[in-house]
This record gives sequence, structure tokens and C-alpha cells, in this order.
Amino acid sequence: MLFLAVTIYSCMKISGWIALLIVVLFQFGCSDQKAELPDKGVSYQLNERRKNTIDSIDYNIQLDIPSKKNEQIKGIETISFNLNALDSALVLDFNSDSTHIISVQSEGDEVDFEVANQHIIISPESLKKGRNTLMIGFMAGNLSLNRSDEYLYTLFVPDRASTCFPLFDQPNLKATYTLTLSVPDGWEAVSNGSLKSKTSRSGKCVFQFAQTKPISSYLFAFAAGKFFKTNKTVNGRPMTMYYRETDAAKVERNKNEIFNLHAKSLSWLEDYTRIDYPFEKFDFVLIPSFQYGGMEHPGSIFYNESALFLDENASLNEKMARASVIAHESAHMWFGDLVTMDWFNDVWLKEVFANFMAAKIVHPSFPEINHDLRFLLAHFPGAYDVDRTAGTNPVLQDLGNLKNAGTLYGAIIYMKAPIVMRQLERKIGANLMQESLGEYLKTYSFGNARWDDLIRIIDKKTPLNIADWSRVWVKTPGMPEYMYANDAGNGKYVQKPDSVSNRTWQQPVGMKGLGQNKQHYRFPNPDGTAYGYFRMDSTSTDYFFKHYNKSGDSVLSKPVFRGAMLVNIWEGFLRGDGPAADKLLRDMLRTLPKEKDPLLTDYLLGRLQSLWWSFLSDENRAKYQSEVERVTWELLNKTTDKGIKKSYFRTFKRIAVSQNAYTKMESLWNSTLVLKDLTLSEEDKISLAYELALRGTGDVKGILQAQLDSTKNPDRKARMQFVIPSLSQNEKERDAFFESLKKPENREKEAWVLDGISNLNHPLRSASATKYLRPSLELLQEIQLTGDIFFPTRWTNATFSGHSSKVATDIAAKFLNEHPNYPYFLKNKVLQAVDIPQRAVRLKR
Repeated sequence: MLFLAVTIYSCMKISGWIALLIVVLFQFGCSDQKAELPDKGVSYQLNERRKNTIDSIDYNIQLDIPSKKNEQIKGIETISFNLNALDSALVLDFNSDSTHIISVQSEGDEVDFEVANQHIIISPESLKKGRNTLMIGFMAGNLSLNRSDEYLYTLFVPDRASTCFPLFDQPNLKATYTLTLSVPDGWEAVSNGSLKSKTSRSGKCVFQFAQTKPISSYLFAFAAGKFFKTNKTVNGRPMTMYYRETDAAKVERNKNEIFNLHAKSLSWLEDYTRIDYPFEKFDFVLIPSFQYGGMEHPGSIFYNESALFLDENASLNEKMARASVIAHESAHMWFGDLVTMDWFNDVWLKEVFANFMAAKIVHPSFPEINHDLRFLLAHFPGAYDVDRTAGTNPVLQDLGNLKNAGTLYGAIIYMKAPIVMRQLERKIGANLMQESLGEYLKTYSFGNARWDDLIRIIDKKTPLNIADWSRVWVKTPGMPEYMYANDAGNGKYVQKPDSVSNRTWQQPVGMKGLGQNKQHYRFPNPDGTAYGYFRMDSTSTDYFFKHYNKSGDSVLSKPVFRGAMLVNIWEGFLRGDGPAADKLLRDMLRTLPKEKDPLLTDYLLGRLQSLWWSFLSDENRAKYQSEVERVTWELLNKTTDKGIKKSYFRTFKRIAVSQNAYTKMESLWNSTLVLKDLTLSEEDKISLAYELALRGTGDVKGILQAQLDSTKNPDRKARMQFVIPSLSQNEKERDAFFESLKKPENREKEAWVLDGISNLNHPLRSASATKYLRPSLELLQEIQLTGDIFFPTRWTNATFSGHSSKVATDIAAKFLNEHPNYPYFLKNKVLQAVDIPQRAVRLKR
């Protein structure tokens, strides 16, 4: 077999323990004669110590994966590295059960070690200056292995590699990895390195992968299981796609475009950076219910399968989203993988480059799209959703320990930062931006860098004070606010006095005036490029809706102008400066038939749903129910664009509650009603079954069971089986489902959990769901420790998004008041999640 017999050492030499204790006391200090061990996680202090004393790391890892997911994975690992100091203990990271470390050897001899606070501590007496080699026998931890019955995959970002195997788990200790996997017969396997050999041994398949180039620990990855695979070479570049989807027609319909989008992205990036693709091979794995849109493992990108295998009626937004996520992950091969942040407080740096480049890359693939509009709607609303809240944060955040790195992720990194980067490009010019990024990539190739390293490169090339600009936009939180001022007849929008250190947000802010003297109707930020809150007066808002998309009007007919004004109006509404909720609803219903742009249609429909469930009282929903259902149903039937038709379908099923609408939804679900050019996928039928169950009108159990029986894809069927209890009409069954989520093992499939939490807290059930709010908040710290990087944000959002009552917001406020020392990064997540419910309490009518 792959693995040698491993001797379990049950005791250590007394002299070795004493020497190790002295070293630990010396390194970390002591208090009251007690040794202070390294903190859990990787503190900044430990990060700096190892960064300055360890280099040239190589990992050789062998794992034996059993066929049953509840069986342990055995591992043997050889770690080679250079060590330049022996004045302190060597600290490796291993965030799993201490009994999972079976043996530690140095140069073939057993060594004394201690497992404490998620670390393996080895005395310098067992080491030497120069090259060291350790061999460790272990049982792999499961937290980051995402094991299912038929497959598994790793997800090590940001500090989760150490939950699987021992290593130096910090981004600035790049290393080479050589992996050997022994897997059940019939399984496929893929990793960062190319496949050197595949052999059979004792009824198992052994995959041996080539050594990687130097990469950070969070980028090391592998997947194994019952995957289909297909190969294609595009422009001389061979690629392999692994996937689980069983719908052969869907795969055939999508696969060529998926390969082509990758090829176009890589070619564009090579041209822009003037650096060839930096890694040996390029494969990607499509995984059901994957936690993110994608993860940029070099040579083996992982994607959420549903984001790439689109339905036949996919909207333009969905096609753009697919192209964008592919471009985003491809850009990471240079920005994040070739050059990686030095410490995870600069994680935004890799994400902003990936998003910024993705926006540029998708342009050639979608010549019919207004890309300025796409950038506006893809970034500004999402950034405002966080930046307006009491829980906002700067782009560049503080981080004292890697165990909290996952909390840095969010809309500020993914939405605001690309806006900031576009402003920087416009400030210094596209050519200088490209030149500076090229120098940045070449200077720090296969190494690490910080944001300030890039700023220094740019500052050398321009007389502008980029560091001062960066201090406001990158290193402080929030957004500027602007008001109209008429200074001696020269009307313009000016920044209101800033609440934080009198900051000046350097950016040009335009205004378009219409009417008498072109000042009667005032429209701020007409090109949608400035960032902030631009207050519009009611007269201009009314004029905008009355003349919406007016034919022949050089301003109102421009999609970017319409998008910018819609964003302004929504922001004003949320701040209490805009129209009342029922008036805004009526304006949107009159506007939708006039809008033909798919991006703006999707934006309007999203805001319509928010108005409907969060900002209208029960009485007003009853008042407007017939009209809302009639308008969306008529537009669903009338529109000829298949993508827009799908958008209207999704809106209709989410807002419809009348018996007439229920009958239509049920008829669509059981196929007794078929609408022209509306093709419903298996996912659509499942979502319809869920919506019918939430209404609780018909045979809920029968509908869900019939849908479960007809679902062919095994992964979607398993997800349904998990979610169904959250849809029960029996409140005790829903309570039991929520109680089950308190066990970490029942939260492993995070996308499934979020489905269930959303169902429990659906607006139609919010009154009976307030009892889940306090326990959900009490679980948040555990969720942050056991879940993946986006899970705390998604958990809190799914918990509160269906609520708009003072009872709900008071529960959150009381929880935070009773926990004054609650971790600030989690407090911010709560404040972000309750922002819309709090505004709904104030604005609902």
C-alpha cells in the first residue's frame, strides 16, 4: 500500500519535555511561572517570526482516502525547509484533534513535540541551521475537506489548510507541493500539479501529481470523487473540466462556451500583463453547492457548478455573471497566485485586481452590452448596501490573527474596491496603470506584496499625491454625501462636511440640469462614475419617472443615466429623502413596461421585490397585490427576450400570494400550463415547489414529495431532502430543523443550510420565526470558526432578510447591548444584516 506502518509514540523523553518547556518559556514569555503558548490561529507576531526565519519550503504529502466519508484519512507528510535561527521553538500549525498527530521525525529520528493551541511545537534541539526535513504521520482533519458520499474537495482559504494537515499556514511562506492520493477505484482526482502517473494498487487508484511552483498554503487544493471530465484545447492551450452534472444536454449546451471564456480570459491577461500564464497546467472543477462562485487554485480552479452550467433561458445578467466569474478566477492566476498579499489584511488587493480585470476582460465577449452600465449596477448598489450601514469597514482592514481573516471578506472588497481601482486608473491614466501593474507583477513574481508596495511604484511615476488619495479611499470607511448648492447662480453638487476627520473624497462629481435654465430639474452623477449619496429633490424624481426612457431625449434615453438615477433614488428612499414606499412601487410598476434593457430590468425587479416584502405594510400589500401580479404576469407573457422573460418569471413566483397566482404557479410546476419561450429547468421546478410550499395553500407534502421523486440529479435530490423540513407547515418540524443546525456536522453543506434558514425566516413566516433570531446570533461565533469565509455574512443576512418588524430589530439591538465586548468584525456583520430591517421599521407604510 501507499503508506508505511507508522509507530505511535505514546510517551516522550522527560529530558526532551524539559528542554522544550524552557524554549517555549524563553520564546513566548512567562507569567506566574506558567508558559504562554502561541495563540490559537496564526498571530501577526508568529507570522513575522516565521517569515524572517524560514524559507524554501517543500511539502510532500500522501493521503489515503477511504470510500466511506465517516472513515478517517491517513496521511504521511515530509516537510523540508531552511531555518536560519535556533533561538526559539519551531511552531507548525495543525487545527485538529491533537491525537491525530501520530509521529514526528527529524532526519529519520523521532523528536519531542507538543501539540497545543492548534500548533505542533518542536524544540530547536531537534533541528539545525540550514536545511531540515521533518516526517509527520497524521490523520487528516475533516473541517476543510467537504466530504460527500461520492466526492470530496478542499477549501483551504484563508487559514484552513492546517485543519487538514500540519504546515506553516500563512500566505508569505510560499512552498512547493507534491501530492499523492490513493482513492477508491473509479474515482477521479485533480490537484494543482499535473498528473504524473495513475496506477492501481490493492483495489484503489493512486494519483501522483507533479511538484507545483511556489504557492501560498491557501491555494493548495485537490478534489477526488465520481466526476465526469472532458478535455479541450483552445488556441494551443489544453484544459480539462471536471463536473457532476447529469443533464447531458445542459453540459453539451454550455461546455464549449465555458472553455472559450477561459481561453479568452487567459489570452487577454497575457497581453495586458505581458507575462505568460505562470503555472504548468490549467484545469477546473465544477462542484455542486460550492460555497463561492469560484476559488482560484492555480492549475485547478473550483467553481459553483450552477454558475457555469446555465439553463436554456439564461438571462443576459446570468451570462455576464458566468463570464465575469471565469474572468475573475483567471485573473487571480496573476493577481493573487503569482503575486500574493503578504498578510491577509491586504486580501482585498487580490480581489480588487481580479474584479477590476474581469470587468475589462468580459467586454470583448459581450459587444452588445453597455459595459459602463454593467459596472455601475454590478458594483455600486452592493457597495452602498454595506457602506451606508453602522457596520461598514474600510477597504484595507486591521487583522491581528489569521483565524479572523475570513471576516474581512464582503461587499467592500468585492464591490467598492473595484470602484476605487477604476478611480485610480482614471486619475493616473490607463497606460500608467498598466505599466505600474506590470512592474508590480515582475518585481514580486512568486512572492508577496502589500498595497503600499504598489502605491510606491505608482508614486514614482506621477507627480500626483496618490498616498493621500489612498488614505481616504482605501484606509477609512464610509461614503461621502453630496448636496446641491447654488453659488451665485453656478449650481452644482458639493460634498457635505465629513463626519470623519473632515476628509475630502477626491473625485469629480457632475450634474445634468434640465428644464428652465437647465436648473429646474437636477440630476446628480449622470454618468454614474462618482461614489456616494447624491440627494435628489422630489420634483426631479417625479420628472424622471414621468419621462422615463423618453424616445428622442438625448439624456433620459441613455441607459447609464437611467441606471445612475435609479440608484440615486433608491439610496434616497432608504435614507428617508425619497418618495414613500407605495408611491415608489407605483412609479416602478409604470416604469417596467418602458424598460427594455435586461440589466436595468433586473435591477428594477430586484428593487420591486425589496419594496414588496420589506417596506410595504400588510394593508398596502393587500391593496396592490392584484396590480403587482397583473403587471408582472403580463410582462412575463409579452416580453420576447427569453432572458428577461425568465427574470419576470422569478419575480412573479417570489411575490405572488393570491389564489389566482397560486393556481398559475402550480400549473407551471406540473406542466399543465406552458408559456411560450419559457423553458423551466429542474432547478426552476424545485424552486416553484418551494414557493408553493411556503404559501401553504395546497397539498404541501404531496407537492414536495412529487418534486423529490421527479428530480433526477442526485446532488439536487440530496439538497432537497435536507431542505424539505424547513418548508413544513408544522411549526414543530421547523423548530426541529433549526435545532439540528446547532450541530456543526449539520452545517457542512452551507448552501443547503442557507436555503433552510431563508425558508424559516421567509416574510410569510416571519411572525413565527422571531424565536430563531436570538439563537442564530448566539451561534455566530461558532459559525465563524467552523464555516467558510462567507458563511457568517450569509448566515446573518439569511436570518434577518425576511424580517421587517421592530420586534426583530430589537432582538438584534438587545443582543449587541448585552455583549459589549463582542468581536467587532462579527458585530459589523450583524449591523450590516439589520440595516434594511431597521430602515423598514422607520419607512414602512
